Amino acid sequence: MKNSIIKLSIIFMSTCLLSCSNYYHEKANNEYANLQYYKAIKHYNKVILNSDNHDVKIKLANCYRLINDMDKAEPLYAAIVNYPESEPINMFQYAKILMHKGDYINSKIWIKKYLEKVPDDRGAEMLAASCDSLNIFMLDTTLYTLNALNFSELASAFGSVPYKNGMVFSAEKEELNNSRKNPWTGKSYLDLYFSEKNSSGKWSSPQLLEGEINGRYHEGPASFNKSGDVIYFTRSNYSKKKLGKSLKNENNLKLYTAKLVNGRWEQLEEMPFNSNEYSVGHPCISKDEKTLYFISDMPGGYGGTDIYRSTLDSNKWSTPENLGMVVNTTGNEMFPFMSEDGTLYFSSDSHTNMGGLDVFSTSYNEKNKKWLEVENLRYPVNSTKDDFGFVLYADGKTGYLSSNRKTTDMIYEFNKHDPTFNITGVVTEKGTKIPFEDVTVTLIDEGKANKKDTIRTDKNGNYKLKLNPKTDYVVFGSKDYKFTKNTGVSTKNKMISEDFIVNLDLEKVVKEIKKEPKDFVKSFDIAKVVIGKPIVLENVYYDLGKWDIRPYTAVVLDKLVNLLKENPTINIEIGSHTDSRASDNFNLILSNKRSKSVVDYLISKGIDSNRLTWKGYGEKMLVNHCGNNVKCTEEEHQQNRRTEVKVTKITNGSVMK
Repeated sequence: MKNSIIKLSIIFMSTCLLSCSNYYHEKANNEYANLQYYKAIKHYNKVILNSDNHDVKIKLANCYRLINDMDKAEPLYAAIVNYPESEPINMFQYAKILMHKGDYINSKIWIKKYLEKVPDDRGAEMLAASCDSLNIFMLDTTLYTLNALNFSELASAFGSVPYKNGMVFSAEKEELNNSRKNPWTGKSYLDLYFSEKNSSGKWSSPQLLEGEINGRYHEGPASFNKSGDVIYFTRSNYSKKKLGKSLKNENNLKLYTAKLVNGRWEQLEEMPFNSNEYSVGHPCISKDEKTLYFISDMPGGYGGTDIYRSTLDSNKWSTPENLGMVVNTTGNEMFPFMSEDGTLYFSSDSHTNMGGLDVFSTSYNEKNKKWLEVENLRYPVNSTKDDFGFVLYADGKTGYLSSNRKTTDMIYEFNKHDPTFNITGVVTEKGTKIPFEDVTVTLIDEGKANKKDTIRTDKNGNYKLKLNPKTDYVVFGSKDYKFTKNTGVSTKNKMISEDFIVNLDLEKVVKEIKKEPKDFVKSFDIAKVVIGKPIVLENVYYDLGKWDIRPYTAVVLDKLVNLLKENPTINIEIGSHTDSRASDNFNLILSNKRSKSVVDYLISKGIDSNRLTWKGYGEKMLVNHCGNNVKCTEEEHQQNRRTEVKVTKITNGSVMK
């Protein structure tokens, strides 16, 4: 009898557990279908206590991922990717979670497994490449400094934009009232807040924007016109208390505008390209207020959410234009921001990134009518977590970033720094490679001929000079009768700090010549000359077909100026030569202009024109084999495009200092 009672009790308990499990399973599935992930998690967890249901674990894994709880999502995905019924997309989601946690090695393994099943996924291919790019992301960690803002009264905050003397952003609070909780996250719905920054840099307690703008469901992020009296903002599709639904029973996002009336945001209007069937959101209005950038998952995109733009013409917004596959991917592109210099910043969970959402930049080439290749802003702007909502102030140096790198979404202030550049190297004797001490290394800004830096090499021939951003330079070394070749270095279009290594070979300008006036040689440190003997002015060269004095040539010509001032009794001829390209007549004219440009420079420095003559020799006196129709290197042709100086007269038969 006792055993029968025990058996009946076990049967009764099992029946109850099964019935309860079925109840929670059905309830969780309904919540899952209605995107109520926070609620679904509680019920799915009750189901798996008494069941190894694969479908439940797959949905539970998705729930944790969608509320951004990757720590709980990871072990579930690690199990479900091995289920026979598991879809390939779960492999990809697992790989992205591993990237999110910084495990690039295993992430790449699962991306490759996914690509075996879905070989044409461009976004997955990008992320596979990202797993090998950790060193690229860490190339220069000095370009930004970040400071987290802590609003203790908020559960999370993101998507900040400058507004008046503070910022407006989206945020949620911990919600105790179950009837007002967002069933997706278990917290409040998003609202738009304003916080003011005082003169000491302290932020005020966030305050809700007043007026009709904040309602029952989600609001934000937003963008403002220049005068700050019109707002473009994202909002859930709802009217009063009723959510609008698509044919798929989904609630999508829409874009609205509102106007500031007596300190309150009123007169809400929908943007004309809204739809119940897809979402539009994350607005950014351009500086001239004629172009609106936003995201959407409308039909015809590349996958996920893409970035679109619409232009205002005669008070009508144009049909949205997809920015194209250079910007958009099969993944999600979000949070566009157009800076005042025309750079578009946005976030993406594809392209080549560190994990989660990363911030990228690009700009539009008006001439070619296309977007330039996107660039990852790297660490510390980006991390293995979600990094988004990048905005810049008009100064181009300060701004805001949103990130969940510390578990929850937070706003960070940042300062943007210019990259640092240096040029360093060793000066050695050509041929022997013996280091040269006390060589003067000269660095010239090509855009500013009179702007130069010099330094002398140490006992090991080493030198180091600082470079400015966005500048073209020429560097060369000199000592006694020896020079190095000019070498060009440019920091233009360089976005990452870099040390340029330029080693220089020092060599004699000309061989020693006998029967030369010793006093003259002593004072003339460019070369050793005799009357009527032409000596090449080393480092005085010209671009093909031009006679302009290059900025760095002034350094050599200034030595000639000093010589002429120290020796007022000598007269000289400047003779210029061309290479063999172009016609004989053209080259004669060109070489004459080159000689004249040197003489004009000497006169501008105070040298009496009566002491100077010039002549163009064209291609009559080539120094090498590069005659007409002979194939030569550009360096060989450059040897012929030279300028020479020779002493034509010394009054009183002597040289005076």
